Amino acid sequence: MYSVAKDARFMRNVGLALIAMTAVAFAPKYFVPLASGSYEPPSAYMHLHAITAILWMLIFAFQAWLVTQGRRDWHRMLGYFALCVAVLNVISGVVVQLDILPTSADDFSNVVGSGFRLFHSTPAFVLFLIWAMKMRRRTDWHLRLMYQTAIAAIATILGRIYVFYGLMDEVLAGVMIPVGNLAFVLILPIYDRLQYGKVHRASWVGVAAFFVFQVISTPIVFSDFWTNFATGQ
Repeated sequence: MYSVAKDARFMRNVGLALIAMTAVAFAPKYFVPLASGSYEPPSAYMHLHAITAILWMLIFAFQAWLVTQGRRDWHRMLGYFALCVAVLNVISGVVVQLDILPTSADDFSNVVGSGFRLFHSTPAFVLFLIWAMKMRRRTDWHLRLMYQTAIAAIATILGRIYVFYGLMDEVLAGVMIPVGNLAFVLILPIYDRLQYGKVHRASWVGVAAFFVFQVISTPIVFSDFWTNFATGQ
């Protein structure tokens, strides 16, 4: 029932949109200062994390394109490289978050943002990636699970867009980030409904996982334990 070609084209287009959003979101505080030579990385692993994060978006879009071209052989070969990129991205991401801590109690962006990245985005990325690998022979599932890995970092991207371009203060941006995150999660079941008349189970899994991780991570991020850890108290 599900069309691999249609699904792959949809994933490719989402990947291209995510690449554009990433470029826009990180231009003010990363790409522009880097180009001008004024960027000072908060961690020795910052560049590795940035490179692997960008590579993951590029790989997601390119892998979907390979499927549309019927190049499953190239898709499989690139998959091994993609796995290495994913591992480096997770490790460097965790180290970067820990390197920027401890911080001050009024540094809402890093106290709360780091918490959600460590307890929501990163574990979601890892779990969906492992599941996608296990379901690699079920293309309909594989593509939808890989979609979840691609949008795992959307909260960070949206946060920067809200602050730098929407001119929101960090508290308001913090409220709007999960709303925007949920919107990207819901794009997949909406696509399924419009394209096939029913929602794929993997798409429902993505919706359920968002709420589960939100429910689990929110109390942790706003707990005294995390606040004390993040501020070095």
